[in-house]
Amino acid sequence: MSIFNKIPWTLFIILYMVVVHTLGINMGGMAGYAFLALCIAILFVEFFKSGDIKLGSFLVDIVSSVVALVIATVLMSYLIFTKGHGETTFFHWFGVAIIVGDAILSPVNAFRTALRNLEIGGGF
Repeated sequence: MSIFNKIPWTLFIILYMVVVHTLGINMGGMAGYAFLALCIAILFVEFFKSGDIKLGSFLVDIVSSVVALVIATVLMSYLIFTKGHGETTFFHWFGVAIIVGDAILSPVNAFRTALRNLEIGGGF
């Protein structure tokens, strides 16, 4: 289980987008639907992973979220501003939304879990 918590799962979303773009596969078909399933699965995995509040796994989660945000921004900028290299689709934007959502929800979930474990409260 400890190796499961150390894997930056959101980078698989970026890897999928890069591979699909490199191979020239159209995301409008089955590749897009497989990408949606991958994104949803990774969002659930990252949410459950953030419930572990050990310092090492929390730092790995935060650093990987920031790195994923930077790489996703570079990839989307490349796809938007480079002519002839494809176009952004709903699937690309959905992947970026999952990455941004993970970067926001994972620290919040870890903080909420820490408060609950310490029995401090801290609701809105």
